[in-house]
Amino acid sequence: MVRLVADLGGTNCRLAQITDPKTCAGSAPQAIQSYRIDGFSDFASLVRRYLEDSGQPDLSEMVIAVAGPVSDCRLAGSGQIAKVTNWDWQISSTELGQAFGDIPVGIINDLNALGHSLTDLKSGDLQALHPPELAQDYAQDDGLGQQQRLVIGIGTGFNLSPVITTQQGVTCLAGEYGHVSLPQDVHLALAARLGGQADQFRSVECCFSGRGCEALFAAFTPQSRLKSAADILHLAPRAETKAFQEFYANLLALLCRNLLKGFLPREGIYFAGSIARSLLTGPASARFASQFFEPDPQFPDIAAPVYILLDDAAALKGCARYRFSPVEVQG
Repeated sequence: MVRLVADLGGTNCRLAQITDPKTCAGSAPQAIQSYRIDGFSDFASLVRRYLEDSGQPDLSEMVIAVAGPVSDCRLAGSGQIAKVTNWDWQISSTELGQAFGDIPVGIINDLNALGHSLTDLKSGDLQALHPPELAQDYAQDDGLGQQQRLVIGIGTGFNLSPVITTQQGVTCLAGEYGHVSLPQDVHLALAARLGGQADQFRSVECCFSGRGCEALFAAFTPQSRLKSAADILHLAPRAETKAFQEFYANLLALLCRNLLKGFLPREGIYFAGSIARSLLTGPASARFASQFFEPDPQFPDIAAPVYILLDDAAALKGCARYRFSPVEVQG
């Protein structure tokens, strides 16, 4: 019997199998395949394609991490319902379960899945961006056995998930932080460079996402022909891209200084997503670090280590840790 796990983003979907669902926590996903979602009419069609490509495994359950809001309607008998960000797909756990042999199906937000995965990540799955002593000095609980972390995803869109670990387990809080208004200090930094054009970047996701990066670069360097975020963040030798990356990393550091005070993730901030990874593993990471780790004049003792998630299967590992309630298993 097999648990199918899926990481459904705004552009691609990665699927895999956990071969022993009863003891799947910590299990390595197997038979990983990735697909562009624009080649399918709905999620069920994508799953059927994966099953064909992987030899038609005998599914016993399914857990999906979705880049988008998840509504829990189980008390009303409608299961869990998710809408995929930037794509016109709506996914119902009840309908999916019925379509694949009346199996239990769980749906969680992709940032929540990453939060659950932190327990299973090894040192090689993470790149530290902080001085070594910071993790030792500031990684601490609150005296009540509670540890707080923050997962930030910057890719097609933006979102975050506060992660709280206690002796009873891990809780990952949901939210839609990409649609929150930009902090004032980030807006002022934009206005200092872009003038009146800064007003078009009103929300966090307007700046910190794939499309946000592209729009911001177009305003920063209007003569440039570069269009894709991938090129903008990878072509460091060019003067225009290098200057933009420094500017963009500084903006992200300002945002994260606000998040640090808002969520107090003393056990660490964990970045995921293609935009965050490209920016923070490149030359501009030094600019981020110099701004972010500057002591806060009002709260000098508030700090956190920073990591970049390098493991593409992290969300799948988080899905492996999902625990169905007795009601879900019984249908």
